[in-house]
Amino acid sequence: MTPDRADVQVMQTMLDTMVGIPQFSYPARQRDAAKPDGEFAHIRVLEEYQVGIPTNKIKEQDELTTTYQIISPVRLRFRIGVVNSQGLAATKIMHGWTTEVMKALMISTGYGFIRCDPISNEDRLLEKEWEYDKGFAVEMYSTRIFEETVDNITSVQVSGEFITLALESILINFDINNN
Repeated sequence: MTPDRADVQVMQTMLDTMVGIPQFSYPARQRDAAKPDGEFAHIRVLEEYQVGIPTNKIKEQDELTTTYQIISPVRLRFRIGVVNSQGLAATKIMHGWTTEVMKALMISTGYGFIRCDPISNEDRLLEKEWEYDKGFAVEMYSTRIFEETVDNITSVQVSGEFITLALESILINFDINNN
């Protein structure tokens, strides 16, 4: 599962919980999907960008390799469109991010709330997806975790040539940890 898809699924769980309606939200831009009946929301990840500096930790290490775990903080921006809005669900989406239920859900999913801003729907006639009545830009934060395995340096060979003031050449060869 791609990060975008996993992010949308987490956001679906949050919105469905927030408005109190199971299967209220759907991923946006579903090819050939039928429009759901009644009021619903569609979700799309607009952008993701790194914030701060990733942290590297050694996860495993043996004689030949070291595996690092890279933890990178990210900021995600979602677009949420509420279709056929009667108003209550949209109001809950705008104002429901700091409820105790949402705080517990954020702790369990590893996502945190930053902000929710309304989006103007002046371009409604230009929409190519399900047309929304109310729109929101929601920013969340999370972390991405990657692993990288690198080979350890087990031996070093240093070679060189040293030229003295008398222009004599001295060859230098060092082998360190060479078995």
